[in-house]
Amino acid sequence: MSAPQRKRRRVEIYFVLYLVALVLLMPDRMDQQDANVDTQAIVNARLEFSPDRMRLTCNIERDSAGMMRIESLDSLNVIRYTGTVTDLEVSARIEEVETGQILTVQPGSSPTPLFALEHEPQRNAVVFRWNPSVDQIAIHTYRVTISGSGVPVQSNGANSSDYDEIPTGLRMTGSTQFVLTTQVNNEQAPTIITIAGGRDTLVLRDTSQQSQFAQTLGEFWIEPARDVVTTVSQRTWTNRLSIGGADPSRDLVGLPVVRVIGEQIGDVQRSTDQRTILLSGRAPRTGSVTVEVRVTRRDGQTRTTSFVVTAHAMPAVNAPDVVFPGIDYQFDPRLPSIENVRAVIRDGDREIASTTESVIRFRVASRDTGRTFTFERFVDGVREGVPQPILVRNFPAPIIRSVDRGSDARKKIIVVQFYAADRSSNRPRLRVLDGNAADVKRLAGNLRAASSERPTVSWLETFEITQRDASRPFTFRVQAFDDRGVSSAPWVEDN
Repeated sequence: MSAPQRKRRRVEIYFVLYLVALVLLMPDRMDQQDANVDTQAIVNARLEFSPDRMRLTCNIERDSAGMMRIESLDSLNVIRYTGTVTDLEVSARIEEVETGQILTVQPGSSPTPLFALEHEPQRNAVVFRWNPSVDQIAIHTYRVTISGSGVPVQSNGANSSDYDEIPTGLRMTGSTQFVLTTQVNNEQAPTIITIAGGRDTLVLRDTSQQSQFAQTLGEFWIEPARDVVTTVSQRTWTNRLSIGGADPSRDLVGLPVVRVIGEQIGDVQRSTDQRTILLSGRAPRTGSVTVEVRVTRRDGQTRTTSFVVTAHAMPAVNAPDVVFPGIDYQFDPRLPSIENVRAVIRDGDREIASTTESVIRFRVASRDTGRTFTFERFVDGVREGVPQPILVRNFPAPIIRSVDRGSDARKKIIVVQFYAADRSSNRPRLRVLDGNAADVKRLAGNLRAASSERPTVSWLETFEITQRDASRPFTFRVQAFDDRGVSSAPWVEDN
């Protein structure tokens, strides 16, 4: 009987130990209160950025000589932040909307003098500076994102704030956006970029633990870099669309849905790159089409935007088909008002002149005589149309244009046309070959241009000759020679 009694006492002891273990594993009430306080403190903690200006503008004036100067400039933006933090780290992410190129600037360090960032903790502010160079002025639009993160301050005393209860290792982060635009003579309105509000909601990151906090996707928007894309008929175009509130590679439901309103231009290609979508396609044969783009975020929200693609035909150009050495030539290459266009004059692979403006200027040398240059126009590096030949010739021989009666019956006036880069060079001489004539005299003050065309390459020189023997008929043969020794056809006067 004694053995069963010992076994029963041992089982009772194990049961008591089991109950004690359960009691010890139960959470302490104070620990639960502390956890609740930590969570509430995380919810109440905030770090917000608010810029003084949502848009900074640089206005450029172009004078009649084509020189540019900055007419007005918004060069500074003060971004104020609220929230008591230490170890605040800030940076500026600058995205060129037209190309999608991104530059990051930090306080005291910038890869370019164009932008600078300064942190002024004494007034809870970040100062962004923009310093465009007039030597590199172009129409640009930049989207600037100011981001920062810091450790909440742990205060002491009876009147401690919510930050007292924030767990160690947490950092508060916040961001905001604004836009930079440049305009030249108001030729192009700045790209309109809509930014939802002046400040963004903070996000808390736990840098010491792997715990995650739920985050909303925030405001959702889509905006094209260019509202109007202008190119050449049936040339490939591209346009970049920026997205806010979604990562195109992760947060969208599939690729954007594209609808073309107008002429059928074939498929529009779509690709994503970080926070942008790149669209490309073929321009219409003529006129314009509207490209409508719809994107859907994974939470079901849909946004739609659109832009216009306009095609221009390449106009004909009145380029010279023959040129002479030493003459300055210029003409309008008739470049369309689109991006990445260029006019070039070539000698084979050798480039003689080029321009992206409304005038192309060039001069050929004597050594180029006999060569054939070509005038070509390019869009996005691709030649448009057929090259136009330009033949380099030497100056033609002089020509005797007329022989008229002079101030009396014994004198004749002879007009000679000659060719030269200017009126002082290659001037002709007049020689009597035979006949009843003598005393050839160049008449001063009669040298003039042969026509009103520009550039002037031909001139008129006037000579006077006298009858030798008044008893004989005033007949003769004369010939003109220029400085090169090139002669005109003989003129026979038998009246």
